[in-house]
Order: sequence, then structure tokens, then C-alpha cells
Amino acid sequence: MSRHMTPTHEKQRLQLGVRRKAMYEPVFLQAWTKSPSGGRYWIVEYGGSTIRPVGGKEVCDHLEGVFERERERQKDLLGGESANGNVTTRDSRTTSFTDLRPWLERTGWERTFEGVNRELLRNLSAAPSPATLSRGLILEGGGSRGGPVRPDEQTTSSADDERKITALITAVDLVMSRCEQTARTTSRSLLCWLRSVRPHGCYAKPFTFVGKTASRRKYIRLLKRFVAMIFRAYRLPAGIRQHQAGIRFKKSQLRLISVLWNHEGWTQHDALNEQLWRSMKLSDGADVEVDRDVESTDGEEGCEDEDEDDSNDESSVVGTEDSETDDMDDEDDEDDESEEEDHGRKNKAMRSSGGEEVSPWAEEVLELLFGLIMAFCTEEVIDGRPDSTLLVYFSGVLGFSADLTGFLPARSYTSNLAALIYIQRLLFLEYALPAQGYPRLGIARRSRTGQIARLQNIRQEYLVLGSQSPFEELFSLLVFGRAIAGSETPAFLLKWSDDGQILSYRDDIVVHMEQFRRLPKALLERAESLCEQLMYGWKPLCDLFSVKDDMSNRTHGFSFVNHPKNGLAEAYLELSLKACTSQVNPLSRKGRWNQKAILAYLKKEEALREVLSGLMLMTCGGQPRSPDLLNMRVRNHRAPSRRTGPVCSGHSPPCRQARGTVP
Repeated sequence: MSRHMTPTHEKQRLQLGVRRKAMYEPVFLQAWTKSPSGGRYWIVEYGGSTIRPVGGKEVCDHLEGVFERERERQKDLLGGESANGNVTTRDSRTTSFTDLRPWLERTGWERTFEGVNRELLRNLSAAPSPATLSRGLILEGGGSRGGPVRPDEQTTSSADDERKITALITAVDLVMSRCEQTARTTSRSLLCWLRSVRPHGCYAKPFTFVGKTASRRKYIRLLKRFVAMIFRAYRLPAGIRQHQAGIRFKKSQLRLISVLWNHEGWTQHDALNEQLWRSMKLSDGADVEVDRDVESTDGEEGCEDEDEDDSNDESSVVGTEDSETDDMDDEDDEDDESEEEDHGRKNKAMRSSGGEEVSPWAEEVLELLFGLIMAFCTEEVIDGRPDSTLLVYFSGVLGFSADLTGFLPARSYTSNLAALIYIQRLLFLEYALPAQGYPRLGIARRSRTGQIARLQNIRQEYLVLGSQSPFEELFSLLVFGRAIAGSETPAFLLKWSDDGQILSYRDDIVVHMEQFRRLPKALLERAESLCEQLMYGWKPLCDLFSVKDDMSNRTHGFSFVNHPKNGLAEAYLELSLKACTSQVNPLSRKGRWNQKAILAYLKKEEALREVLSGLMLMTCGGQPRSPDLLNMRVRNHRAPSRRTGPVCSGHSPPCRQARGTVP
């Protein structure tokens, strides 16, 4: 071949600038004799190919070994099934540079949890369940990696410990209820300062409660998991706790945990009964509400004075307030002592009047529990490393992926940070300005004056940017996470078919465009059916195009139903009559309410609202805010007027709706 290429194709080779051997491929040749005369060879196929590999058998064997190792590496990365059928996962290792960067660089989780037992940490922070109350909880060595595990290889939390931990985390609800009660009786200006993370700047809007009950439960559940982690780690042997879990308690923390865990109150009857703690009720706060008017007024006036003086000289404001209150300190101390005594008597009276009375030992347990939680919220950062505090360390445990081999992306994790920040704000408000004192912790009830100064002392140390505290780390991490979440891969990706008529998500959801176009009609038919059932087949004689309304009427309780020209003022009474006397699912039977039928009626009403939400989403041209639309006022209230009215002749009446549009 070389002899042929040189005289015949040398000019073309030089023009192309290629090597002589690159102009042909070696092939498998065969002949009947060695070096046959006349070059009588023919090309054959060997191993499924006519191309002969360069280098011979040694090169092929080397490449085959490389390929086999690569296949094993890919199998190890993706995870596979072992010979006995158990699913195996790859060991925890440093995530590649392109995975979750720079999120992991900011959190430092790879360094923090290097060499620790992630399975143990996850189980330490797990919420107790009915199964663990009877059988205990396996913390490590549960056989999740396949194969039988001997009992002596397991680390467990006993059933007795789990029952006590369950009682403690149930008591967390009472602690948070007390914090929320304090927030309700705190002036708006103080709540604005509580929400601010600037050392000397007040936030324009006050701190507010979460809007949904489900969100509140979710937030408090994280605090409960943190408390469970504290006590489970405390019950571990020191070697396992420090080397496998990476948790090291300070001596002061160990003393607090020991006092609460070994409290004599746990020997009381039903002290470990979860229902006992659920039945307890704190004071209703009526006596605090009396003070709220005074505190709110003082706080607002103080805020106005501060705003006026702040434009001139901020330091002069502090000096003026100090000079005015110096002469009143002695009198305030006497007043505070008498107020504390009256406050204690009122609390005891109210506890005995509403709900299960909180016994003295339970009061002490609640105070000690609050003090323990605050000890970890105010834990000092060591060597400038926020993960040296247990609360930040716990927040990293919440970032474990489901298979414990990686970490959650920012988009899936920041909700945990928001929950911990919300809970800490309530706790720090209670720590700084409690509506009820904590005598066993040495925390006095807030006084009527000087509240903002007391709050500022706590804020400057723990709640502002730049402070060395768990709150500051969680807040800055939340800001960073929300900023970087926008550049991450979406949580899920949809796929279109080649003809553009089928939309699919993995293999689970497939939507055909023809079906999608028929969906509004199906929803409309469903809404009509539900409406007919809720109306019990009654169709009032009402022409919607002739319905009258008076949007300028601000009378309390007025709506278009009460307009005299519509004749609908007593329509609901007729509907009630039909609902109670119907032959099918009547709401009343033999003079008594039919509870089963009433619950079914309410479920149908909820289903109708869900269908209407889908119709508004698909037919109104924009995405409506269902929580706003489904809770709009249809009657005037004392302060604001209603937001909706009838739509007549294709024109919508003027209405007020924040953050949304009314179709």
C-alpha cells in the first residue's frame, strides 16, 4: 500500500497535508498461501468488522480492560442491583465541580459532614411515630444497605426514650403558643424592628404570622425535629455522638439537657402521655390585652418621636430617653413587682377556668424547655465557623438528599431556612419582651417602658447582619439560596412530541392537546352538576342580566342580594327549606341535623370551588390568585367594603382586589 501511495498519490497527499498512513485503513486480509504470488489476497470480516486494529492483540486486551473498568465505574455511579437483589448505592464522596456549584461552596456541607454517619444524623432528627413509641427507633444499622444486621450492630433509641421525647416535642407547641401570644400583644413598631436585619434601620412592615395553618405546623415541626435531635444525641454514648454524628455539646448545654431530661415531673402520673400535654392550655392573655393598648400607643408615639429626632441626631434620641427615665426607675421597679404578683394571680385564675390546668411541674418543664431552645439559638460561633453551632449543623442535616449521597439544591432547600428564621424571630421576641415572665430562667416580664431598648440589645447581638449567630448565618444563606435558585435547572422539565400535539413529563404524565382543549367543557359540566346538587335542583327565577347592585352603598352587611329590586333577600331561607326537606340527602331528619349529609354537602361545596379555580385558570386569560378570589368578601364589613359584585351585560363593576384580577 505504501509503495502504491508514493508514486500515485504523493502529490495529493502533500496538497492535503496528511500523513501517508492516514490515507488508508488496515483491513483483515486472507490468502491460501503465505506471500502469494501476484498479491492474491481478499478482505475478510473478523469479529464483526473488516477494519484491523492497529497494535495487535496487546492493544486490544489493554483497551478491553479499560472499558470493563469504565463500565464498573458507571454502574457504581448510577447505582445498581447486587447479586442478592438488594439495591446498592454509591458511597458518599465529594460532588463534582459542576454539581450544585457554587451552592455547596457557600454552604460548606461537604466539609461539614465529611466522615460522619449521615444515616445516623437523619434518624436522630426524625419525628417520632406511633411505631417508635412501642418498639423504639433504630438510629443506625437498620439494614438499609442490604443483608441481615445483628442487634449488637444497631444503635437504637429505646421506646421509653421515644415516649419522653414525644412528650417534650408536644410541649414545644405550648412554648410556641406562648411566643405567638406575646407577638399578638406587641406593638407594631416593635414588630417592625423585629423584622429588620439592619443594625440601625427599621423595616417598613411589621413581622406577621404565616397565613396558613399548614405552614405553621410545618414550621413548628422543624423545631420539634431539632428538639428530638438534641435529646436523642444526648442519650447516645459520647464516642458515637462525637465521632459518628459529629455533635459536641458544651458543658453548659449538657447541664440544661440533663436538668430537663431528669426532671422530677416525669415521675408524675401520665407525664409521658402525649394527650396530657395537648390538653393543657396557657392563659388566654386577657390581662396582657389590657396592657396592649397602652404598649401599642407608647410604642407608636415613641416611634414617631424617634423618627423626628432621628433626622437630626440618632445619638441624641438615646440620651434624651435615658435622661427622662432615670428618675422613674425606682417607681417603675415597685410598679413592676406589684404587676408581676397581680399577673401571676390572673394567670392561675384563667388556667383553672379554661382547659386543663397547667400544674407547677409542667410550668417548670415548659420554662426549662424554652431556656434550652434559646441556649442553642444564642450559641456562640467558634473560630468564625457557623456550623460549629448545633442549629446551623441541624439545618445542614435538612439538606441531605433522599439517598443520603448528596445534598438538596437551593430551590428545594430554602423553605427550611425560611421556617427556621420565622421560628427564631418568635423565640427571640419572647426572649427579649415576654408577656409573661420566666422566673426560673431569670427573665422578667416586659415593662411598660423601655421596650425598644431591651429589644435592640437582643437584636444587635443576634438578629442583624454581621452578628456571629445562627440566625445571621441562616438568613444570609436564605438570601444567597433565593438568588442562586433562579440559575438552577428547573425542578422538572416537560417534553413535546415531534408533531407538537403531546406534552409529557417522564413516563408518568401524558397530555394530548385534543384532551386539553376539551378540559374547560368538562370542568364546566362538572361545575353545573355540583351547583345543581348544592341547590337541590332549585332554580330561582332570577335573570342575571337584570341584577341590580349599588357599589356606593357602604352599609354594613349590604350586598347585591339585599338589593330590593333583585328579590333575593330571603332566597337562602327557601334553599334551606329545600335542603332540609329534600327526599335525597336531607340536611335534617326528625328535627335533628344529619351530620353525615352536612359533611357531604360541605365537601361538594369545596369541590365546586376547586372546579371554579380550574375554570378561572384556563378561561380568564391570566393566572388568578385562588386564595384571594375564593375568600373575597361579598358583603360589606364594618371597616372595608366588599370586593365583588354581579357582572351585568358583559361589564364588570368596579371592585377592589389586591395582587390579582377579578374576571
